[in-house]
Amino acid sequence: MGRVSSIASFACMIAILLVAVTPASADLALTPAGVTDGFTLTEFVGGYFFGGYGPLAQGILPSGNVVTGSMGDRKIYVFKDTDGQTLGSAVSATSYICQTGNCNYAMATAGGQVYGGQAFGGVYEHFANDGSQTALPGVTAAGLLNNLGMWGDPVNGHIIAASNKGLVEIDPVADTFRVINASLFPDGVSVSPDGAVAYLELGGTIQSFDIATGTHIHTFFTGHAPDGTGVITGGLFNGDVVVNNNDGTMGLLDPTKADGDPNQFVIIANGGSRGDFVSPDLSNGTLFVSQVESVDRLSCGPGCSIGGPPRVPEPSSVWLLGSGLIASFTLLRRKMRKQL
Repeated sequence: MGRVSSIASFACMIAILLVAVTPASADLALTPAGVTDGFTLTEFVGGYFFGGYGPLAQGILPSGNVVTGSMGDRKIYVFKDTDGQTLGSAVSATSYICQTGNCNYAMATAGGQVYGGQAFGGVYEHFANDGSQTALPGVTAAGLLNNLGMWGDPVNGHIIAASNKGLVEIDPVADTFRVINASLFPDGVSVSPDGAVAYLELGGTIQSFDIATGTHIHTFFTGHAPDGTGVITGGLFNGDVVVNNNDGTMGLLDPTKADGDPNQFVIIANGGSRGDFVSPDLSNGTLFVSQVESVDRLSCGPGCSIGGPPRVPEPSSVWLLGSGLIASFTLLRRKMRKQL
């Protein structure tokens, strides 16, 4: 009896510990400011339950499907590019070997292909349509390893990445790289639509750097544990930066606003679990936003995109937008806030 009681007590302790270390599910939702600004937020894939990290980054395969990694169960998943899915919806799920101290996958879509690498020392790899990976031999032989975030340059198809050699620019076709700034070891990385500016998370701030020269441009203090970023192209918020935060919020950064201006950084979503990397869906102009238990999708509406080229709205969408009084009022509010 005592043995059974001890086993039961031990099992109970394990259960308590599992509950303590597993973050509670939380739903990222738009704030009134986010709704007024015309954003929409949906769930792409939910149901991750593997602990402190969900799927950190996504890429758009040549097939049009979405590839993403999950450190919790160490699998590379491939999904159709539709919302409202679960892990069971995956087209494929392939196990991988954890080779680094934090084997979350950073990923980037560059030149119509998907590349990635495990965090803190993974080799840079190319992803095929089935989710299988092949290392880039040239950069691997040169000793270049992934550190954290990466982003595809929309202009030349190169990869701007945080590596063991600093911030680098990788040409995945030529299988070569150059060091942009050897002193930079950022977390989240994104690139402006013109390929000129890199936005990096460094020391709890968002900082901008000239990609050609590696020169620092500006430091933005948002106060919300920022991580992944995506730059908006087109529309009233053209050039603004979406920021996914570790504290379960998401903000909109206007780089043209002066430091101290309350409209320089506005929270557009909150109530999430833990935000990390973001990735652009180049097929439709939306942004994949990571949470612990899900991948959400943020849209900025017709005529704009996040992290990619501008979208051209369909004629029916333009007619509906112009004829709706509610939509007109929303656009007026957005314009007023942008001009403040």
